[in-house]
Amino acid sequence: PESSHLGDCPICCLPIPLDLNKATMMPCCSKLICDGCDHANQKREAKGKLGRKCLFCRKPVPSTTDRADKMVMKRIEANDSAAMCQIGGKCLKEGDYDVALDYFKKAADLGNVGAHYILGHILFQMHCDGEGVDKDVKKEVYHLERA
Repeated sequence: PESSHLGDCPICCLPIPLDLNKATMMPCCSKLICDGCDHANQKREAKGKLGRKCLFCRKPVPSTTDRADKMVMKRIEANDSAAMCQIGGKCLKEGDYDVALDYFKKAADLGNVGAHYILGHILFQMHCDGEGVDKDVKKEVYHLERA
């Protein structure tokens, strides 16, 4: 495809793959970088014995997940919808549905299309699974239409 809702890699300007396992979100600036560019940069840094830095903003990449989470939380404080979706997804995987919904709702309020899609899907799925969410078809449809 020429492009997607995820946009283009800011380094090579090729479309970000729809499979997000083939892209890396940088915790410092919340930019999605394609794995090809990330791999090429890691190779360049290893060859030159350089410290690991973000391809986009050139800040040092955190060495631990705690430091990365702190960077993402700073991005959330700055109203970065991509960072909100990242933490929302993490909470969703951990089973913390209420916190995940809050992050996705905030991101959707900021206009993040992916957050609208995920919200519509989550609300539908949680209703079907009986996860304590009242059936609100209007909300489900609203978010899916926005996506």
